[in-house]
Amino acid sequence: MAVTRAFVTLALSICSHVSVAYALPADSLSESAIEREGQDPATRALPRDQVTAIERWVRDYTEWKAWFAKWHNRAEPGWFGTRERRPRPNPPAALLETCPVAASADTTLVEACRLLEEWRTDDVATEIIKQQVATTRAQKETEDRSVWWRHVHLDALWPMTQGTSGVYGVLGLHATMDLTGRVEIFLAPGAFLMRVPGPAGPEWKPATDWGLSYRVTDFSMPGTRRPVTLHLNIARVWLFGQREDLPGAQSDMYLAGFSLTFRKLVTH
Repeated sequence: MAVTRAFVTLALSICSHVSVAYALPADSLSESAIEREGQDPATRALPRDQVTAIERWVRDYTEWKAWFAKWHNRAEPGWFGTRERRPRPNPPAALLETCPVAASADTTLVEACRLLEEWRTDDVATEIIKQQVATTRAQKETEDRSVWWRHVHLDALWPMTQGTSGVYGVLGLHATMDLTGRVEIFLAPGAFLMRVPGPAGPEWKPATDWGLSYRVTDFSMPGTRRPVTLHLNIARVWLFGQREDLPGAQSDMYLAGFSLTFRKLVTH
């Protein structure tokens, strides 16, 4: 009887060990299947609202990156002054819990996790700043090589500074050099086409001028985005072939008006 009891005890012990041995590979097989499917257990079944939140963040963060690349170091103009800075969008909690995922996982999740890593390390700001520093340096080198062109002014519709004699400059050109701050001086006498009153009506006269320019502001030419600088000028004008019977045409005429200078459009 004692031998029978010992045999039963031994048999039960062997069966329990065999059951454990078979149970472990089953768990391992389950984990291997998950790995082969390329899915992290945490991402196998995300609720639809969490997927929508992740997709919205990917879209918002991508738009913010584009805005940051353009406006990170300067004010964004608005209708009434400057617009407020856009805050960097924060990722949803579901994405923080889900990432990282396998490369073979859902494309949206893979891209979202890549952007999340970028968001965490702030690589986007560093990379964009590096690119813009390089672009600015290249632009400055290009402008330095073509500095003479940036000092050629296009003049139009300059009236006389004294009285209303009907004398004004219609169209002209002049070149300048930097004097101090925003002030520039004519590098050489400019050329102007003048409209002056004559005995039989208005006459057109060529003239030359010399004076000073003041840089007022910079802007982009509408429709072309070409950088343009607006200047205010005052200059003394000498008519070629001046006749004494031209009313209002004096030997010491001074004109004042605006001019434009153009810079090279740099494309990125």
